Amino acid sequence: MMNEEKPGWKKRALDELRKLSITVIYIWVLLIAFTLHREIILANYHINYSAKFGFAFINAVILAKFMWLGEILHAGKKAAGKALLYSMLWNSALFAVILMVCHLLEEALVKVWHGQSFAASFSETVADPRDVFATMLLMFVMLIPFFFAKGLIEILGKDEIKRLLLMTRTEG
Repeated sequence: MMNEEKPGWKKRALDELRKLSITVIYIWVLLIAFTLHREIILANYHINYSAKFGFAFINAVILAKFMWLGEILHAGKKAAGKALLYSMLWNSALFAVILMVCHLLEEALVKVWHGQSFAASFSETVADPRDVFATMLLMFVMLIPFFFAKGLIEILGKDEIKRLLLMTRTEG
């Protein structure tokens, strides 16, 4: 039996940085789309909402770090070894809840920064349950393709995914 060497800490760190970067970019693109959509809707009602795409990037980094931390702490462990459909939906739901909690805390902390008490700012943040539910539903839906892709990479391997994505199709 051949001894497999574990990759060095530099390689592991670079792999984790690459994974984190992919997650940040994925979330950033989605947050930009949501911000642009909100800006367009509010402009129809003559409400000025200047889109802050840099803020979307900061949010994406923060949310991606929480997802990364959740993965390190094996938050989706219950779905390990299950069918791809089950694990994809479970992880999407679990991480949607984690991200929603982060989002609600962030909104409350911004209001605290502007002088409100934490209790008042948090109760104002969760005052409309439809908004909370819609935001969490959007997070759940946006995470499905993310966890589907991660599951396929685990099942098929990086090389097979690259081959499938980059191969040219022949008529037949």
